[in-house]
Amino acid sequence: MPAAQRNSNKRELNKRLRKENIYAVAVELFRKQGFDETRVEEITQAAGVAKGTFFNYFPTKEDVLLYIGERHIARLGAAMANGSGRRISQSESAVAALKLFMRTLADSLAEDKDLVRLAVERALKISHLAPPGSGRLGFRGLVAILISRGQRTREFHPDLDPDLVAQVLEGLYYQQLALWCQSDFAFDLGERLEQVVDLLVVGIGARHDTPQVATQRRAA
Repeated sequence: MPAAQRNSNKRELNKRLRKENIYAVAVELFRKQGFDETRVEEITQAAGVAKGTFFNYFPTKEDVLLYIGERHIARLGAAMANGSGRRISQSESAVAALKLFMRTLADSLAEDKDLVRLAVERALKISHLAPPGSGRLGFRGLVAILISRGQRTREFHPDLDPDLVAQVLEGLYYQQLALWCQSDFAFDLGERLEQVVDLLVVGIGARHDTPQVATQRRAA
């Protein structure tokens, strides 16, 4: 590897580590003393960085909250290529992989539910709880990969646009996330998102096959 590329990779790694450090310190302070009570100066002092460095990574204090979803989805996307995330990419069924993806994302957000709820309550754009969907490691990009895989295995209709399906699922995800953040709606987010997948894949129409037709369908 050329020296210039090695130096570039090292700089990018240092940037990611610095951002993660600032994020971790900020979240810890939010949990200890509250979001409104925490000043940027306290975050930078605890993180050992200059105030300008903080704003290079997070234009506002609220952007730390927005990074929660981005961070979880990006890590989940990277994990699909290695480590525990292989359970998703190597699932025999594309439907099962899609459900596991949604369940894993829900479980990761549950760890920061109070902060996720705070982001929603402060009227921040729900779409900002995840990175732009056009990227391969964004929500839509990852879901589109799983939809395409289901088309190859004939679990999903071959003529569907994977990006369109991913956009629809993303909208349903944000809707359920917003409801989950409200105290009036107590439910398991992962379970609900798995039901959303079933809704898209199976639909809501009841099948009225007679036993004979059902037998013939299975035989086919």
